[in-house]
Amino acid sequence: LPKAKAFVGACRNFDGGFGCIPGAESHAGQVFTCVGTLAIGEGVKEYIDEELLGWWLCERQCDSGGLNGRPEKQADVCYSWWILSALSILGKIDWIDRARLKSFILACQDKEDGGISDRPGNVA
Repeated sequence: LPKAKAFVGACRNFDGGFGCIPGAESHAGQVFTCVGTLAIGEGVKEYIDEELLGWWLCERQCDSGGLNGRPEKQADVCYSWWILSALSILGKIDWIDRARLKSFILACQDKEDGGISDRPGNVA
């Protein structure tokens, strides 16, 4: 477990996020995986700068209210889930506008046929 935590820690970037390997771009899906791994392995305090990562995660909230996986990308329900989950593990859900996120997710719902698409207006 110590070597696994150290490898995850080595994947942390200057922005607080995590890439798939050391030096890779921070990505919301990988951030969730790393935060979850470190939480299970009791390595959050040792390997995560919670304030910096919380900032990176909340900066993913777009004008639509949804969350994107990386800077300059569109908001997406899937990335919204990864980010919301990571924020929950870190105890920082209140750092985003939850009402706007809820509206974004509900706008992605297919009210006629069921399901949720990645973005409003897309097919579920």
